[in-house]
Amino acid sequence: MCKVTWCNRVDRYYKNGNPKTYCSTHKNPILNSQSRPWLFYKREKILKDKLECEHCGDHYPTKYPKVDMKILISLLDVDHIDNSIKGKPEGEQPNNYQLLCKVCHAIKSHKEGDYNSNKNNRK
Repeated sequence: MCKVTWCNRVDRYYKNGNPKTYCSTHKNPILNSQSRPWLFYKREKILKDKLECEHCGDHYPTKYPKVDMKILISLLDVDHIDNSIKGKPEGEQPNNYQLLCKVCHAIKSHKEGDYNSNKNNRK
């Protein structure tokens, strides 16, 4: 079974004849993915061509058709909808994730008091 907690797929990705612990969708583990499971949510959105802000609706490949995909991917963040359960098994599930553009993510973080402005204010 795939190591991604919400994935129940049993098809295994094979490399050099050896079975790997991720399914074919999640076959290329992301660096430090065990501590950053939300990156698999972002990968799923990329594979489904859903690179759009789930708040304002901007679809980045349509909005910026001539911009490299790597840049477009970097313009969107995975946000924890309920930040109080972030890091807990129930908080690291797709129903607690949303893909937000940098602007919507910053606004949400400020409203929730989840933004550390000290790291941006150098004295």
